[in-house]
Amino acid sequence: MPFIASGDCRLNVLIEGPANRLPVILSHHLGGNISCFDAQMPALAGRRVVRFDSRGQGASNAPEGSYAVEMLGRDVLAIMDALELAQADFVGVSQGGMTGMWIAANHPDRIRRLVLANTTPFIPNKQIWDDLAAKARAEGMTEIARSTIESWLSDGFRARQKEAVETLVAAMATMPVEGYAGNTSVLRDVDLREALASISAPTLVIGGEEDGPRGAAVPAITQAVQNGHSVLLPNAAHLSNIENPEGFNAAMVAHLDGAPTDQSPQ
Repeated sequence: MPFIASGDCRLNVLIEGPANRLPVILSHHLGGNISCFDAQMPALAGRRVVRFDSRGQGASNAPEGSYAVEMLGRDVLAIMDALELAQADFVGVSQGGMTGMWIAANHPDRIRRLVLANTTPFIPNKQIWDDLAAKARAEGMTEIARSTIESWLSDGFRARQKEAVETLVAAMATMPVEGYAGNTSVLRDVDLREALASISAPTLVIGGEEDGPRGAAVPAITQAVQNGHSVLLPNAAHLSNIENPEGFNAAMVAHLDGAPTDQSPQ
């Protein structure tokens, strides 16, 4: 796995599949890493797939200071430039979806098709992110990781897939505190609501039926972008690519292949 520099950060990148295919870039949730998309890889067989650990997470560097969604977007552009990728499809989950929205709105020529899963352009509760950053600095990541991951997963998944739950918790628990704090700044400050109208790439918005109030962003994003469709997946809350990979993969592949996927919630 090569490391690719983006400003002051070295990003851990994994490239798989034939070089002559249009690439698909996968961007994970807060507290995740490259392995969070393992369940998508069989469905993407035969494509060129670029996975990376986001800034402050996984094996990528965790520079001190606040991060911003523009910074995360420019990290992806740095990866694309280093790999000489003029254009790619992009699949982003949660925070990764924010990154995809920023790129598609500000650099529309770089994104062919876009998948935004369990994400939002804006989070109204600002103070919670400063509080969580302070808690991480004072106490470490152990309790934050468990409470966060368990709150993001459906009851059924937590009951059936205890080993998978522990893997997700462990990934977040090993985040550097400065990396976590930097990324909480992204979630605190992000506001892409006005940018959505600039997104012209065909966009699939995926939500989980058990994602609670967070699911309200699915129709909002779908209606705001120029060419949006949406799918709500059963048996999934906030990490739908992990909780219901069969449904997620079917919707993702159909969209990337140009098939109709519109199942927009009313």
